[in-house]
Amino acid sequence: MSKDYKCPACQNNVDRAATVCSNPVCRADLAFCSHCFDITTYLLAEKGEGRFQRDKFKCGRCERIGVKCLNWLAGGYCNGLARATENKLGKPLCANCNSRVGEVGRTVIGWSLVGAFGGLLKPRK
Repeated sequence: MSKDYKCPACQNNVDRAATVCSNPVCRADLAFCSHCFDITTYLLAEKGEGRFQRDKFKCGRCERIGVKCLNWLAGGYCNGLARATENKLGKPLCANCNSRVGEVGRTVIGWSLVGAFGGLLKPRK
C-alpha cells in the first residue's frame, strides 16, 4: 500500500512526483525531500556561486539543506531534493533516482554475465 502525500501548505492530496500543488488556490512549489522522505515545500537557502555550484534549498518540513536532483535539473521527470554535503557538488541524485540507478546497474551487470556465460556454453561448429 502506497503512502498518501499531502501538500504541506493546503493539505490537498498530491502525487509523489508533483512539482506544483494541484490546488488552483495554493499552487505551492513542491519537492520530495531525501532527508524526511515526504513531499515538502522548499525555500532558497543559499545561491550557488560559480559554474558548478548548485543552489541550496531548505526543506519546509525537516528544515535540512538539500539541492535539486541532477535528473530534475536536466529536465527529467523528478522532483527530488538530494542531500547537500560539504563538498562542492554535493550528492548528485535524490534518494529515488539513486535507487533507480542501482537497479539499472544490477540489471546491466546481470544480463552482461548471462551473455558472457551464454557465449561460453554455445556449441562450437
